[in-house]
Amino acid sequence: MLEIPLKYLGEDVYYVELYYRFLSNPRKKLHTMFAIMPAKGKLDSERNQSLINYRVDDLESFVQKLVGRKVKVDPIHQVPDAEGIGKFTHLKDPEGNRIELWQPSTGI
Repeated sequence: MLEIPLKYLGEDVYYVELYYRFLSNPRKKLHTMFAIMPAKGKLDSERNQSLINYRVDDLESFVQKLVGRKVKVDPIHQVPDAEGIGKFTHLKDPEGNRIELWQPSTGI
């Protein structure tokens, strides 16, 4: 078991924020969000009924890198999030599991 304490957001959404600092600039504090939630719709296979959400700081740049590596990525769309309008996209890992990439409206 990973023993990572997850917070409950509601509607079967669990998450944890992991904070860290840069060694080259300890004043700069960033964080990574790890969230587990039910998929909003039926996914491709019966065993893959969840998705993994990763927060990123520059979604467009990250998607360009993925596409450059021949990764199929859904179009970026904007959706209301807790702070305003966030940017989202989806892709699948080699085993067919759904991954959601999210750039929050406030940035990181």
